[in-house]
Amino acid sequence: MTYFILQILPYISVSVLIIGLLYRMGRWASGRIVHNITLTPAPTTQAGALLDIAAEVVFFKSLYKADKSLWSGGWIMHVALFSILGGHIMGIGLLGLQFYYIGLTSEHTSEYLSNLLGTSFGVVVLLALLYLLYRRMAINEVKQLSAPSDYLHLLMLIAIVTVGNIMRFVPEWGIHYEPVRNYVANLLTLTPITPDMEVMHKPLFVLHLLLVQILMIYLPFSKLLHIPGMFAHRWIINRPYVEPAPGMPGVAVGGTGHAVSGGQSASGGVQ
Repeated sequence: MTYFILQILPYISVSVLIIGLLYRMGRWASGRIVHNITLTPAPTTQAGALLDIAAEVVFFKSLYKADKSLWSGGWIMHVALFSILGGHIMGIGLLGLQFYYIGLTSEHTSEYLSNLLGTSFGVVVLLALLYLLYRRMAINEVKQLSAPSDYLHLLMLIAIVTVGNIMRFVPEWGIHYEPVRNYVANLLTLTPITPDMEVMHKPLFVLHLLLVQILMIYLPFSKLLHIPGMFAHRWIINRPYVEPAPGMPGVAVGGTGHAVSGGQSASGGVQ
């Protein structure tokens, strides 16, 4: 089982994630928007629209206006989660020496700061996820709108973060940057992992990796796809307002109400 999780499942999970994302984004891109549904007042330029979208993505502006208690947990969770993802890339890729390479600290201090930030954000994201789970169970209005998948998403993330935090707080159960970087390098170069590699003998690392890969496979087919989907959605409602509205090919805008092609009237009857 360990062999499958470490050497075969990574290629399956990455393939499913990439193909699933491309398929879903392809469907979004090919969808027709018959009417201009830009929410006004809206920017009049693409630069203004991009600025609005950036503010929404970074600060969750609409969510803050709609529900401040949800915003407080959701915004903190997302910031901590993306900080952890960035920390994984920098920490594993640079062995925790990222602060040293930009000239801020010594090698020892850089590694210490990398570990400290990783541990701190791990605790913060776990607390935020537990708060969001509590809201779903404790607030009646939220509970009524919650589907089983909503609980599943939170529990999956809580499990992943909890295992990661245990490895942080119990060093002998955790794993250092270097063997993980070697493991990733072996995957990228299609080199088999030798049985003596440290990752093979770290049960919590194997469990952590398994949970992450299950999430990767599940993500393209779940609500968690709101991560890339948010950009498409925000562009639809924040893009510059244009008159006349871009519609379906062959449909007259503001005219007689009849299609100029296709053999049907706008009401759907055959001519």
